[in-house]
Amino acid sequence: MIATRHLCVGLLTILVLAGANGQTPQPTTLPAGSATIADMKGDVQIHSPQGESVNAQRGTALAAESKIDTAKGSVLLNLEDGSQVLVKSNSHVVLKAPTQGKGYWLELLMGKINAKVQKRLGNAPSFRMGTPTAVITVRGTRFAVEVDKKERTQVEVFEGLVEVAGFFHGAPVMVRPGFSTGVEHNHAPEPPHGLENRENENRWNPAGPPGGHGEEDRDHTRPNGSHSTPQTPDSPGHDHDPE
Repeated sequence: MIATRHLCVGLLTILVLAGANGQTPQPTTLPAGSATIADMKGDVQIHSPQGESVNAQRGTALAAESKIDTAKGSVLLNLEDGSQVLVKSNSHVVLKAPTQGKGYWLELLMGKINAKVQKRLGNAPSFRMGTPTAVITVRGTRFAVEVDKKERTQVEVFEGLVEVAGFFHGAPVMVRPGFSTGVEHNHAPEPPHGLENRENENRWNPAGPPGGHGEEDRDHTRPNGSHSTPQTPDSPGHDHDPE
């Protein structure tokens, strides 16, 4: 009996010492609003919430309020909820904490993103993001958002439903797959209209792999002068489907 008691005490002592030596696994859950860089290429500048330059590379964790600026580069982000966002070239994005303020996960102030949002189940809060002229709300879908120099917002939907609302006028619109809408300053969202080249949906790839050809090489002009409109991606990422 005494020997058994000594054995139990010894095992307990070993477990306590193991914890003190850092051998106990630590939680890996990211803080709300943070993201991890899954992939990147080209010229990408990232600043911390304190304004310090971040040495960005694959696996780097970014806190809420981090600012992302891409020139001729792009960066693929894994968000804390499992969603993915590809920030394309010439874009300015700010990560946000959905538990604070307006409940945004991110703000797109300029440029274009492709997003694959993790599906919400039950009463889980919807994914929301903002632009200078619109609020986009989804519960699991694939879509693209672009903000031009006049701060006009364009939303294209490839899967699921996306709610798009302006800030001051009119009711929000629901945009279904294969349709898009636009929102200008002090205007209601436009009635959804169909996308072009839907037969090319499955071939669309928004950017090449790091070091490869990107969106600049794919963005061409048709003979009639109009620009091609890429369609549904298999993922918002590069040539491969990131985990």
